[in-house]
Amino acid sequence: MALFLIDRFHARQRDEQQLLIDSGHLEKKEELALLEGEQLRPLAVLSLQMFIWGGLFFVILNLLSYHWHYQLWLAPLTPLSVISWIILNVIGYLLILCVHELIHGAVFALWGGQPHFGAKLPLALYCGARQQLFRRNHYLAVGLAPLIVLTLLGILVTIFYPGPASYLLLAFAGNFSGAAGDVVVAQRVARLSNSVLIEDTEVGYTAWELAEQPS
Repeated sequence: MALFLIDRFHARQRDEQQLLIDSGHLEKKEELALLEGEQLRPLAVLSLQMFIWGGLFFVILNLLSYHWHYQLWLAPLTPLSVISWIILNVIGYLLILCVHELIHGAVFALWGGQPHFGAKLPLALYCGARQQLFRRNHYLAVGLAPLIVLTLLGILVTIFYPGPASYLLLAFAGNFSGAAGDVVVAQRVARLSNSVLIEDTEVGYTAWELAEQPS
């Protein structure tokens, strides 16, 4: 299977290394199938823990911000407002999962890659880049971008607009929880050499390194 090095901003180096890749100068260093087998249970536990902590963080921040803006801890509640709150939070949660993956795809595309999208139902949506190799730091940016961007956005929205933000609590917590796999992958990839090339797979990644001799 042919692999293509993606690096929009260093075309000359990319082309030189692609010649080595085409000649078989790739040595597999590590691979991880995060959505398969024994990896699934600890990932689900981590995701639940992140959902709880993320939810608590945004609920507390929302209450404090609402009190700061309006000198109240809660808006007046009616059966209709509670039902609307639940429905909009569920819709927000479903939408944020899609936005999360779109941000992955946008950063893949930033480096010059061609992302694809899919689902491992009922567990997760995913964004991948078939047969494409990314530099370690580029891949880390892809993995952590949704967590960083959407969490910071959630904090700002909650601080300045606590009323509307209350309808997005589940979305913000869901984005945090949905980044569990990204965090696990980032922790492992960050320990690898800066020179490794990362192949994204539908269930994880494979790390490669250019070798002096063809394998």
